[in-house]
Amino acid sequence: MTGPENRLVPDLKANLPGRGVWVTANREAIKQAVKKKAFHRGFAKELIVDPEIDQQIENLLEKAALGRLKLANKAGLAIYGFTKLMAALEKNTIIALFHAKEASQASADKLDYKFRTNLEQSGILEQEVLKNPCYCYKTEELSLAFGQANVIHAGLKPGGASMAMVTATEKLIKFQAG
Repeated sequence: MTGPENRLVPDLKANLPGRGVWVTANREAIKQAVKKKAFHRGFAKELIVDPEIDQQIENLLEKAALGRLKLANKAGLAIYGFTKLMAALEKNTIIALFHAKEASQASADKLDYKFRTNLEQSGILEQEVLKNPCYCYKTEELSLAFGQANVIHAGLKPGGASMAMVTATEKLIKFQAG
């Protein structure tokens, strides 16, 4: 989407007025599109393209995913804290697991082991869900999403808001990997 002064504007929700140009949602595809001036050709005019547009898109994807986590929390589908998560994992009620980037490896490994064991036993591994624990977010970001201090580990119970968070996180992971 182009904004004022012919500046390229990322429109991840595809709801801005006007026409847009679609690019595969991964970092490398965005960088190549900028390098090859694909946006200029797509809009058939000269554009101002921020050289850090890939970082802007990543920030928008991250913000969208964390917004979904806030909604899952409000819906009562999100849990945080090692002890609460371990108890929920014992009951086999967690479909996605998140660790802060700064998480202790020993604590994360304990939760990860139980999480993977539950997924294997329940048959969820065959389904399209976030199968591996995610280290996508910082402590401050998880804390903000929960409205609490020092959130290091978080998990999601089954539900619509949880699946929306999982989908948004998968988009972020795919973008970062590209």
